[in-house]
Amino acid sequence: MLERIKNDPLYQDLNWRLALIGIVSSLGAMGFGFDNGWWAGALGLSEFQRKYGSYDEKLGRYALPSEKTSVGTGTGSAGIILGCIIAPIVTSKLGRKKSFLVMSALMMTGVTLEASAVTSYWQLVVGRIIVYSGIGLASNCVPMYLSETSPGRIRGAFLALYSFFNSFGVFMASVVVYLSKNRTDKWQYLIVIICQLFVPVGYLTFYAFLPESPRYLVYKGRFDEAEKVLRLLSNHPERVPQEIQLLKAQVEEQRELHTASTIADCFRGTNLRRTIIAMSVQILQQAQGVSFIQNFIVTFMQQLGFPDALRTNVIVTGCSFAVHIITFVTFDKIGRRRSLSWGSIGMAGTMLGTGIATATGTPPNYTSTVANASAAMLILWYCIYGFSWGPGCWVVAAEVGTGQLRERTLFLASMGSFVTSVPINFVNPYVQRSLGGAVTFIYGGFSVVAIIWVWFMIPETKNRSLEELDEMFQADVKTRQFKHHVCTGLGAHITQLEGDLNAEKSGTKQVEHEEAWVEENQPAQK
Repeated sequence: MLERIKNDPLYQDLNWRLALIGIVSSLGAMGFGFDNGWWAGALGLSEFQRKYGSYDEKLGRYALPSEKTSVGTGTGSAGIILGCIIAPIVTSKLGRKKSFLVMSALMMTGVTLEASAVTSYWQLVVGRIIVYSGIGLASNCVPMYLSETSPGRIRGAFLALYSFFNSFGVFMASVVVYLSKNRTDKWQYLIVIICQLFVPVGYLTFYAFLPESPRYLVYKGRFDEAEKVLRLLSNHPERVPQEIQLLKAQVEEQRELHTASTIADCFRGTNLRRTIIAMSVQILQQAQGVSFIQNFIVTFMQQLGFPDALRTNVIVTGCSFAVHIITFVTFDKIGRRRSLSWGSIGMAGTMLGTGIATATGTPPNYTSTVANASAAMLILWYCIYGFSWGPGCWVVAAEVGTGQLRERTLFLASMGSFVTSVPINFVNPYVQRSLGGAVTFIYGGFSVVAIIWVWFMIPETKNRSLEELDEMFQADVKTRQFKHHVCTGLGAHITQLEGDLNAEKSGTKQVEHEEAWVEENQPAQK
C-alpha cells in the first residue's frame, strides 16, 4: 500500500508550494460559491424579507416579490458577464498574478456597498453586480492559473480545486445563514455579507507567495523568470532547463505555424472545435440545473412545505462539499469523459425523479413523503454534480484552449456559462411558482442532452500536456481516439519529460535526447 502511494502522481508531483498556490488562488471560487450560497439563504431570512419585501396576505408573512427575486439574482449573473469581458484584457496585460489584486478590489468595493445597503434594495443589487464582476474575473483567471502552474499528471486534481472551493463557499454560506436565522435584527444578514471579505483579505495576505504563471512568462518571452518559477514549483528541478527549452520551441512553433491572437481566431480552423468544446461544457453545466440548486433551493424547499428549509439547505450543500473531495483523484484516474457521462446519467435520473414525485401534488400542498423524497433526490443530485460536472466543466474548459488563445477561450466559455445562467435566474422564479416541482423536468431533460453531447464531442484529455493537446487538435484527431492517440511532436516530449520520474537513474541519456530533439526541431528564427 505504501509503495502504491509513493508511485501515485499526486505524491510524486505535489509539494507544499503547489498546494499553497492552489489553495490561495482558488479563493475566488470560494467567493463565488459563498455569494451564491448567501443569496439563496438570504432570500429565506425573515429579516431580509421584512426589510426588502412586502407583507403577503396569502402566506401570512413578509416575502420578497418574484420580480425582486428575479432582478436581484439575475443581475448577479450580469456582473459576472462584465467580469468575463474585462478578464482577457486584465489577464493578458497585467498577468495572472496581478489579476488577483483587481479581483480583490472589485470584491471589497461590492461587499462594502452590500453591507451598507441599510434600506435600499437597489444599492444591494449594485453591490452584487460589482462583487460578481470580480467573480467573473476569477472564473477566467483561476482555472487558467491552475492549469498553467500544475504538472500535467495532476492537472485534473489541481483544476478540481476551483469547484471544490466553490462548493466549500456554498456550504459555508448555508451554515452562516442557518446560524443567523434566529436573529431578528439587521445583523442577521449583515454577518453573512461581511463574511465575503475573507476572500479579498486572503488574496492580499498571501499575494507575496503567489508566483506568476510560468507558461504566461514563456508566452511573454520572459524565459529566465519562467525557469525560476518552475524550479520553485517542480519536485524535479534538474529537468526545468529542458522543459523551458521545449516550451520555448513549442511557443515559437505555434506562432510561426498557427498564429492566433484575437477573439475571431477562436472561431477559425481547428480552434473552432476547441471553442465549441469549452463553451458547451460550461453551458450544459448551467442548463442541467446548478443555478436552480444554488440560488433557489431554499425557496423550493419552502414551496415543498419543509418547516426548516435552511437546515435542509445545509445538508444539501454539505453533502456536495464532502463529495468534492474525491475529485482530486477521479478526474486524473477515470478521466474527463467518463466523469461527465456518468454524472449526466445520475443528474438526469434524480431531476426527472423529483419531477415525477412532485407530480402527485400541487404547491404548497405536497405530502411529507413527496417532500422528503424530493429532498433526498436533490441531495443526491448535488453529490453527483460534485464529482462530475462541478469540477468537470472547469477542467475541460481550462485545458482545451491553445496557449495563444487561452484567455479568450476561457472568456468565451465563461460567457457561455453565465449568459445561460442569466435567463435561468430571471425566469426560474416565475416558472417555479407556476410549475412547482415540475420545473425539474426541464433540467433533467438537459442532462439527457448532455449525455449525448459528451459521447460525440468531448475528448479525453487526461495525462496530456497542454502542448500535446495543441498537437492533437491541430491534427484533427477524432473525439474517441484522443485516449489512444500517440503524439510525436514537442507536446509529447514535454509530457515525457514531466512524467519521467526516474530521470536521475537514467543519467544524462534522457537529457541529451531532449536537447538534441529541441535543436533538430527548433523552428527557424525569422
